[in-house]
Amino acid sequence: MAQPGDGRSNGNSEPTSVGQRAGGGGQPLGIIVVGAGIAGLAAAQALRKLGHAVTIVEARDRIGGRIWTDDEGVDLGAHWIHGTEGNPLTELVERLEIPFSYVGGDSSYTGGFDSLTLFGPDGIVTTPTAKSRTLALADQVLHELEQRAEIARRRGHPDMSLASVLDEILTAGEHSAQDEQAIRYHLNVILREDVAEDPARLSFKYWEDGYRVYGYGDSILRGGYHAVIASLAEGATVELGTPVRRIALSDSHVRVITDDKVHEADKVLITVPLGVLKSGDVLFDPPLPDRKQQALTRLGFGTLNKIALHYDERFWPAEQYVFGYLCRETASYPTVVISMWKSHGKPILVLLLGASLGRDMESWPDEQVRDYATTVVNDIFGANTPSPQHISRTAWNSDPYARGAYACIGVDASPRDLDVLAEPIADRLYFAGEATNSYHWGCVHSAYESGLREAARMANDSSLYSPPATETARRQRRDIDRMKRFARMRISHLSHAQIRERMSCLADGIDPFGVRLFAPLVDTDLETLASMFDEITYEPGDSICKEDDPAHGVYVIAEGEVEIDFGGVYERAIMSRGAVLGSHDLFFDARTATVTAHTPVRLYYLDHYRYKTFLYAFPDVMMMMLTDFVTRWEQLEDVLGAATLAGARRIIQSRRAPVAES
Repeated sequence: MAQPGDGRSNGNSEPTSVGQRAGGGGQPLGIIVVGAGIAGLAAAQALRKLGHAVTIVEARDRIGGRIWTDDEGVDLGAHWIHGTEGNPLTELVERLEIPFSYVGGDSSYTGGFDSLTLFGPDGIVTTPTAKSRTLALADQVLHELEQRAEIARRRGHPDMSLASVLDEILTAGEHSAQDEQAIRYHLNVILREDVAEDPARLSFKYWEDGYRVYGYGDSILRGGYHAVIASLAEGATVELGTPVRRIALSDSHVRVITDDKVHEADKVLITVPLGVLKSGDVLFDPPLPDRKQQALTRLGFGTLNKIALHYDERFWPAEQYVFGYLCRETASYPTVVISMWKSHGKPILVLLLGASLGRDMESWPDEQVRDYATTVVNDIFGANTPSPQHISRTAWNSDPYARGAYACIGVDASPRDLDVLAEPIADRLYFAGEATNSYHWGCVHSAYESGLREAARMANDSSLYSPPATETARRQRRDIDRMKRFARMRISHLSHAQIRERMSCLADGIDPFGVRLFAPLVDTDLETLASMFDEITYEPGDSICKEDDPAHGVYVIAEGEVEIDFGGVYERAIMSRGAVLGSHDLFFDARTATVTAHTPVRLYYLDHYRYKTFLYAFPDVMMMMLTDFVTRWEQLEDVLGAATLAGARRIIQSRRAPVAES
């Protein structure tokens, strides 16, 4: 079991030194881990199994850090395994035989949007059609947001706050007050209650850039996350109630200074939260390198708090896991209410309050918290619902050993800053925690992986950690989900004849170089793509696009003829029904030909962002495009003649004449 130190002073003005080399000999001092959260515990366990002497120094009077299961089984901090399949935490709890349950969802829409019961104004449950419409409205905004962000990243535009761009998109949309509330509800689900920060504090360009996710669907630990922590801490030496004040690095060792002790170690692993590092409560001597300090300054650290209402007995539907709350102004109220009956068999409802809403809640008196929380419950279940037996709440932002919940990408920051935080100093000072994991930050598995990563680095043993290899990009997954929802919505608004006409046109579609791009698609996939196109008409002589203009979408000719000018590279051509134009332009961010209407023309049009998302989901089409590129490159080589590439070195095979036998 974890053994806390006694935390007593020696009575002198100088702290007691421990861990020094006896008589100045060469015996190793061992390793100090600062912080007994899951990153520190995972690293310590891995290092101890290799025979290293490890001491964990923890400021709190408990282990776990931002993992904290209370006496009634409520996870006040970390709550879910986000992305169950392939997640190393899933493998860990299965190995430890810790019971867990799959609840679905994708971290943002806990339990899944399809399974969400959404309560609208006056406590009325929205119909499936009305609920889906709210998501469709938000999809349009998020699609526009991602289009702009991709352009900004590609063209190197300055960063700005996510809020400034969202406000601009919403203003241009001229939505009704009710529709804007619905859109902001979904934005709050994704940003405030998942990313845990307000869009005004998030990077427009990089807020989730490169973020990787494991298999779809979340899980909960039926006994709470503490079971994992307790298992990792078994046999560890942990000094509780021992805040670290200063860390001094020398050429020969590292000194970890607390109020009454000085630990000396060969290597030290820092796993304290990003919020604590940003606060400067732990001093470094010498100061951290400038690039690391700049990364600390740029990165954000969000807040996610909980209000738990404990009842004598359940009065809500037993099988419903999450209730969506859109009864009041979404900026001032939570988006979801979670039932612990469904997951834990306990009559407890939990409200999530993120970002500034969660930070504000920390300053409310208990009576205000009670009135606020019961108002939400009454709006959903009626004014006659029983009063809670008691209410508990968290205050992670005010917690001096947390200063918030988890890392986020602030304005002018990027995930590369997380990699900078992870960089060791002088092969003696190492850093772990969710804020040092650029594959995915802000989750328990992020911290767990980082602890193993640093243990592998400190022990020079690559068997302890392998970088994630089976994940997908969260933005890409969300884009594909939005694309498919968009296609389903469009199909419902098109007649069977219209869909069939479009499918026929695409099935025969051919690009200017003779490639039938959509030939690999089966009918169901072709139907998805066909439904996504808009229709545009042009008169003879109208310019459809010009070479070198910004590229924004792909065209398919439905009726009429167009003239294509390839800028002298190829002869001009007239193309008609089924011609696919602009598909390759998405690789160059510019038009590669000039297209003019030769006759009255009706075109199908799809913006490049949705088209690219379609390619993510159906890579056979992408392979056709790449095959076409390679084929044309080989044809060009035949015309120009093969030559050594610029900057390449010729390999000359020397030939020796055979030596005559004597």
